[in-house]
Amino acid sequence: MPFRIGRQADCDLVLRDGRISRQHAQITQENGKFFVEDLGSRHGTFVNEKKITRQELHPEDTIGFGFANSFQIIFAGEEKRIEDLLERVDSPAPSSASSRELYHLGVLLEAAGAIYGHMLLEDMLAAVVDAAIRVTGADRGVLMLASESGELQPTVARESGQRTLQHSEVHVSSSVLKQVAETRRELIVADIGEERTLREQASIVGEALRTLLAIPLERQPTIRSVDSTVVASRPGLLGVLYLDSRRPLTAFSELDRQVLRSLAAEAATVVENARLFAEGRERERLERELEIASDIQQQLLPKAFPKDPHLVAAGRTIACRAVGGDCYDFVDLPDGSRGFVVADVAGKGMPAALLASMLMGSFCATASGSLPLSELAKRVNHRVCDRTDEASYATLFYAIIHPNGAMEYFNAGHVPAFLCRRSGEIVALEAQNLPIGMFDFAEFTTATAQIEPGDFLVMYSDGVTEAVNPDGIMFGEDRLREVLKSFSGSDAQQLLDKVLAAVRAFTAGYAQADDITVVTLQYFGPKPAA
Repeated sequence: MPFRIGRQADCDLVLRDGRISRQHAQITQENGKFFVEDLGSRHGTFVNEKKITRQELHPEDTIGFGFANSFQIIFAGEEKRIEDLLERVDSPAPSSASSRELYHLGVLLEAAGAIYGHMLLEDMLAAVVDAAIRVTGADRGVLMLASESGELQPTVARESGQRTLQHSEVHVSSSVLKQVAETRRELIVADIGEERTLREQASIVGEALRTLLAIPLERQPTIRSVDSTVVASRPGLLGVLYLDSRRPLTAFSELDRQVLRSLAAEAATVVENARLFAEGRERERLERELEIASDIQQQLLPKAFPKDPHLVAAGRTIACRAVGGDCYDFVDLPDGSRGFVVADVAGKGMPAALLASMLMGSFCATASGSLPLSELAKRVNHRVCDRTDEASYATLFYAIIHPNGAMEYFNAGHVPAFLCRRSGEIVALEAQNLPIGMFDFAEFTTATAQIEPGDFLVMYSDGVTEAVNPDGIMFGEDRLREVLKSFSGSDAQQLLDKVLAAVRAFTAGYAQADDITVVTLQYFGPKPAA
């Protein structure tokens, strides 16, 4: 199926920009090659800044939409497995687009947790500077705040390794600060040796600097009314986030810049709240930061499941907040079988998203071997228990589908998966175990079933059955069973769409309190003999 890009809500990638067409472009795969095709958009589709109608994609190609300040998509080629990404999550300079996204997601969520966990302004700002150093690989970072007279003064100075610097150790180029303050534009130079105007400055030469970054922190514009006239004030400069290094760093991608802008916006919000609310500072989530985290988290989910001759699958997660605790994935096994997992982390928002990322990484890395299912569950359970508190746990359903239709599975406190027989019978695969991460001593039992040609397997999170309508009535398991019984389509994607459409119609747009995840599998029969 084509991967559709546009402003319309049912696109595979929704870009929230009014200048982008509802159905702007699509990416297709033909004979192992990927192509991007414009869908008659109003302002055109561009590859490497050249307008195209249809063009083959190559790794590192940049897809644009006709505006310098709009979205850009970097085509990374074949996707990396999530376990490979997780092995490199702590690397300061990830090499692939997917691993950079995972790394930046972790930095953003950890920074947010540190910021929201402190009440002292200096601690909050130190968390922002530390995150910016990790994202860029810089040697040090300084947060300069504007005094009442407008002079920029160092407030927090840190170096890599989260060590605090004394203000006397900080020497920042005054001309760079003046340029950023006057233009209100970021200055990012990956190699100062290529910038003549900078490499000749005494302060830069004296520090032997090779990389320099400066991001303005702006106060949000305010609106006030004067008689019957609404007056908007120009945003004021709160300060500058400054970073430098004695090493030339790699070129900074648009994702790097987005994260830095988000961190700068976070710092600006913290400073503004501190000034506005001297007693009891509010700790707000930044919508921009959450949107970036949400985009990255969505990109970590499978874009599509592999299509085997005997098995196809489809899946989707709808978070009730910008980031959520529902997740799903698949695992390729050494014997040619394939495993499918759906998990639901207790809680909402950033804490749940952090645990979900850790859980999926640990699970997929462990499940990719040849462990018995009961031992797999025990190992993942021990790992989650060792790294979380008692209140952190997750329900999980995992099934291995063999080419001959034999299925092994375990249900760790999760809602029952449904095996929908071609005959119309619906078999509930109930929970036999405690949730993952609840008790370190827990033992796990497994079960088996046989999937016949034409059968479907439906895995989901409790956000489906606990979805409520405006009257407060839950969707419930009985309604889900009726949807499955009435299904007359022919493939897994149609069944997925039918379930989500039924939930959407029932809730009638009412805001939900839990994430919704559905994964459907369709079995065709054993692999034909070679």
